[in-house]
Amino acid sequence: MSKARVRGQVSQAGNRNGIVSDSRGASCHFVMALQATLLVCVVLIFGGCGGQAETPAVKGDATEEAVRFSNGDINLAGTLVLPAGPQRHPAVVLFHGSGPQSRDLFTARWFATHGVAALAYDKRGVGESSGDFKKVPFMDLCDDGLAGIAYLKSRKEIDPQHIGVWGLSQGGWLGPLAASRSSDISFVIAVSGPAVSPGEQMLFYYAEELRTRGVPESDVLEATALRRDVWNYMGSGKGYEQARDGLDQGRSKRWYKEVKTQQDGLFDPLPAPSELSKPVGRSLLWFGQEAKYDPVPALKALRVPALFLFGDQDRLVQVKESVDIIRQTLTGSSNKDFTIQVFPQVDHGMYLTSGDGAGSVDPEYLETMRKWLSAKLGGPR
Repeated sequence: MSKARVRGQVSQAGNRNGIVSDSRGASCHFVMALQATLLVCVVLIFGGCGGQAETPAVKGDATEEAVRFSNGDINLAGTLVLPAGPQRHPAVVLFHGSGPQSRDLFTARWFATHGVAALAYDKRGVGESSGDFKKVPFMDLCDDGLAGIAYLKSRKEIDPQHIGVWGLSQGGWLGPLAASRSSDISFVIAVSGPAVSPGEQMLFYYAEELRTRGVPESDVLEATALRRDVWNYMGSGKGYEQARDGLDQGRSKRWYKEVKTQQDGLFDPLPAPSELSKPVGRSLLWFGQEAKYDPVPALKALRVPALFLFGDQDRLVQVKESVDIIRQTLTGSSNKDFTIQVFPQVDHGMYLTSGDGAGSVDPEYLETMRKWLSAKLGGPR
């Protein structure tokens, strides 16, 4: 079994025998289709996680307690899973992936099994939590997790010097962002967390979808360049003529039929500049803020041990590019205590894609986290 490497190294596990909301308005079918696509991706990737994963057995007399905490006027409901024992425990707050995510009890119970208390909570507007995650840019959800950190610090069972964050996908953006904002966070685990903007991530996703359909690479690149021009216009209001003319010319291209069937509605009517400021669904949030979010400043600001985990069969995230950016960014910063590992035959949700265990959570992913936690928090995990 591969061994996680520390002190700023990148490792590849050995070979062994994976924004969102509804919209309104005829002139913005483009936006509606894009957001529907993102939601579809979220449901397929994250909705299946709880269904496929087998709940880990929790050691001894570990307890699960329903808890509530607040971020301003947002009331968040969750479950605190506490390991057995009278001592104060290290702890972790679990950040969600995109979409309507409830508390992740599989991951919380896994942490408790290994001696780390875990706070899993319903995303705002989901389950028992108030508010509406669709009404804010996803970066604002970082503050909900920080409220969870503050709650853990108030608990006598928790060691306040050893509270970290774990996040999957979108949570892989939010974990480092939270750590860059708060000195109360002592470690970060980011799983399938892109080191590029959400806009670039989704451009990659649509390009990969075309490649799996057998579209020639030259056509994929041409379609992606057009999609980037349109999205840049939607986010900045600049380049309307270029985007409009590119769409007109694209209708005569051989790749037009394939791109037309993709769910971002690229060839639906392009809103005129005067229409861009109209709030249609989450279009202003996505194109104006979320798509442009740059994760690099948060990475540069990291001052705590960090573990970055990816699967080489991820079809949503540019794994090689993300690994290169993380490595270069942290190597050039003052924080050298980071580990990057890429697991073979593993998808975005850390599920095996082949072999006897296909469809189950990769045991090497879990073992890597266990060993890393043991090294950073001390003692057997």
